[in-house]
Amino acid sequence: MIRHVLAALLLAMPAAAQTASPTLAEVRARGEVRCIVNGSLPGFSAPDAAGVMRGIDADFCRAIAAATLGDAGKVRFAVAATVAEALATLEAGAGDLVARNATRLYAREAGRGVASAGTLYHDGMGFLVPEGSAVTLPADLAGRRVCISAAGGAATRDALDYTIGAATIIEAPDGTAMVRALEAGQCDAAASDASQLMIRRVTDLANPAGFRVLRTVVTREPLGPFVRAGDAAWRAIVYWTLQALLEAEELEAGSGNLLEAVRRNEPALWRLLGVEPGIGAALGLSDDWALRVIEQVGHYGEVFDRNLGAGSPFGLDRGLNDNWHRGGLHYPMPLR
Repeated sequence: MIRHVLAALLLAMPAAAQTASPTLAEVRARGEVRCIVNGSLPGFSAPDAAGVMRGIDADFCRAIAAATLGDAGKVRFAVAATVAEALATLEAGAGDLVARNATRLYAREAGRGVASAGTLYHDGMGFLVPEGSAVTLPADLAGRRVCISAAGGAATRDALDYTIGAATIIEAPDGTAMVRALEAGQCDAAASDASQLMIRRVTDLANPAGFRVLRTVVTREPLGPFVRAGDAAWRAIVYWTLQALLEAEELEAGSGNLLEAVRRNEPALWRLLGVEPGIGAALGLSDDWALRVIEQVGHYGEVFDRNLGAGSPFGLDRGLNDNWHRGGLHYPMPLR
């Protein structure tokens, strides 16, 4: 195992400095990370047949557990039906972070007790329509019936008003009900994050081939984790764990080739993996925190692939969620 191979290198490192993060202290005393997720959106967070929470958001929660507790399995998931509920739960102190396909919005952060901690997935509002529909552009939906999910709340309604103008909005209780209302002919299109529409087209419709997602998106939806405001040290842990996932992919260091990666003797990689001391103390973590994340969860590309990409039932393209070298928007901040 990679940990045993690198043990000799890590033994000589100084212990991590005492953290100033009360959240981290609580997490360590509790022995688990409390993570608030959607819980009903496959690919992002939903239980599998054995009841295990799966998805890109769920795996990000596991990455935080690996970084802070050394064990990706030490996560307790809590489900929130809406983003508003998730953030209110977080503010109330009943969770350590929200990882719930939640858009980073001014209205969701300014003036309240939460703070965003990076962008995990770049999305945009899209539209799902019947394959035979004459609608080819969002503007074609003006004056038509558009189904939305109650989970999107006022943000979805505001975006529709701004982008397509007058339309008859039909609100469904959740995402599944939204696409099934479209399937039943109760509306002309379903509007939500494009990723959600692509997923629900596969999971919730009897004939996925009978529907298509328009190529054009009409909003920017940077989805990412939130933490409580007032604990900058905890926000830094969550933010830099996300950067470590991205950096590991850029440096081509994944869960299956860590030993080979270390042997490349590449300074940036040695810093990331903690072979070169110093990456952990400022966060109150051990120097091998990122190594644990990559070993147990994988780099960003691995997480994306198994949950949303070619290794999943959905086969989503990386698109904007690819590394910047390949035309995507993910640009890891330097870990130095």
